[in-house]
Amino acid sequence: MTDHTKPRRRAIIDAHLHLYDSQANAFAIFEQRQPGLEALVGDYSALPRTYLLDDYLRDSASRDVEGIIWHEFISRDAEKEMTWGQHLASASQLPIALVGLVDFLDPRLTERLEFYRSLPAAAGVRQHLGWDASNPLRCFATRPDFLSDAKWREGLKQLRGGRLRCGLEVFSPQLPDLLDVVRQFPDIGFTVAVMGWPTDLTAEGYRRWRDVLTAIARCGNTVASISAIECIFGMSWRPEQLKPWMLAVVEAFGPGRTMLGSHLPLTGLSHGFDPLYDGYEAILTGFSEEEKDQLFRGTAMQWFGVPKRELLSET
Repeated sequence: MTDHTKPRRRAIIDAHLHLYDSQANAFAIFEQRQPGLEALVGDYSALPRTYLLDDYLRDSASRDVEGIIWHEFISRDAEKEMTWGQHLASASQLPIALVGLVDFLDPRLTERLEFYRSLPAAAGVRQHLGWDASNPLRCFATRPDFLSDAKWREGLKQLRGGRLRCGLEVFSPQLPDLLDVVRQFPDIGFTVAVMGWPTDLTAEGYRRWRDVLTAIARCGNTVASISAIECIFGMSWRPEQLKPWMLAVVEAFGPGRTMLGSHLPLTGLSHGFDPLYDGYEAILTGFSEEEKDQLFRGTAMQWFGVPKRELLSET
């Protein structure tokens, strides 16, 4: 008998999370201390060495998960990790889209993209370009000028007209360069990761971030992803800290071009999944149910081409 007294769980598609098995793939963060990651999330020794779909579904049980967007975890062998992700997707009744690691200056870029395109679940690629000139521990690229590099942009051209979305992780001072890139390549779909990753949380920093993010949002080939909250506001972040920034993103891009992610299992080092999604719900309380549905599931489904769960189970 159905218990109608229980509140209906909101359906979501988690736009950003990691699943991995350190026995199947090698990850540098588990082999040696990574000061850069520690600068973002502190002591990460509590992270599980293996985090699989069942672990994620246990942690996210408070919501009705209809699909997930799996992101690579910077393994030693990106193609091997994507192969592992495809096996996971093929064996799952839960729709899974994959985002793999890429370097647009890689001499083997063409071969890597061809391989990714051969994977049915591959929906996007991403490159870590974050560079904070004021903090050497927050320089995740090998140099600061990739976005303006002509050869790098030549590599980026290989995504034109294809199904693979392009995620470029940059910090907010790099957003003007990202704006130039998305304007130059209107036929590539860009995911603006981590809300444009604000690093200056002062009132002036908020104004600069919001202005350039709004300009990026005017480019119809962009979608914003809200996730990794702890990497912006710290491990003890509060919903009232997040609220003005999150609402600015939704105002700029609209609910139909904004999506939400958990960043599990890393968010488990902070408050965890339930407080995060409860915070999302509280901040978005003034939006209509249709708008909330876009934010929590619809945008990610459309952007990454995630099939409906019932359709997948029929194949």
